Amino acid sequence: MTEIVVLHYAEVAAPNWALLRAAAHRRGVRLTSWAPHRLQVFIDAAGSVPYYDGAPRQPAVILHRTVAPFEGIVAPALDLWAGRGVCVLNEPGAAYRARDKLATTRLLTDAGVPVVPTLGFADPGQARWVDFGDSRIVVKPAHGLQGMGIEAYASRADLLDRWHPADDDRRGHTLREHYLAQPLVGGGGTDLRAFVVGGTCVALIRRSARPGELRANLALGATATPLPPTHPGARVATAATAACGLDYGGVDLIEDADGTLRVLEVDAWAGFAGVTAATGADVAGAILDLALARRRKEPAPT
Repeated sequence: MTEIVVLHYAEVAAPNWALLRAAAHRRGVRLTSWAPHRLQVFIDAAGSVPYYDGAPRQPAVILHRTVAPFEGIVAPALDLWAGRGVCVLNEPGAAYRARDKLATTRLLTDAGVPVVPTLGFADPGQARWVDFGDSRIVVKPAHGLQGMGIEAYASRADLLDRWHPADDDRRGHTLREHYLAQPLVGGGGTDLRAFVVGGTCVALIRRSARPGELRANLALGATATPLPPTHPGARVATAATAACGLDYGGVDLIEDADGTLRVLEVDAWAGFAGVTAATGADVAGAILDLALARRRKEPAPT
């Protein structure tokens, strides 16, 4: 029986873990949960070896499903396993690059994928501002999750007057977060979430925020409406994950005034319980099927 290791904290995203377990049971796959903080890398004259719980391990497949605060251990361990023939879905470097919204925006632009005009900065008072017109401005941390840290401002002057980032680090510049400013498209509160696996958009929804809320995150009370796979957002989302070098991931899109779909962000560790509930798509199964196909070095199922 093939063993697939899921590197995550099961209690943090219990609905996703339940879906993966159910999909694994249907496929006769053994699923094992590993906690990221129990990874180690041992290095001596003979080379480098990845460990779990103090011992070398060699699973068939590893799915890393968490933005753990141990990138310096997780990424090299996964790279070492990949070099030893373990199938690692979502190359760690690509996944961590996609976590940075500014780096993602650059990759998408270079690949010709439409994006929202974006200004990256560390301190708005020191930035050379471009003209976003008269629209409101949205500011988000480059590494934010689930809409956390996103703020809207009436204008650039309003931003400069009210700027007090919660995580402003007074200990020095090396640990400070950088931010993105974007014009608020369509008044906010509505976007599209796609989930792409192996170059195919397997689920697509429109999310509508609860009244008075700017962020259309399901975790914040937004509602979801399923969209057909023929919707143009599916094609844009597929191009976005390809541009980021991801095997699978979630893509957030926004529609501007002229109907152009623009990518807001790409997430290698996006949850899929919400899109599964809204669409009925077997997203977890698609991820496992891709992993098994890669393990056999066969084309992914379509």
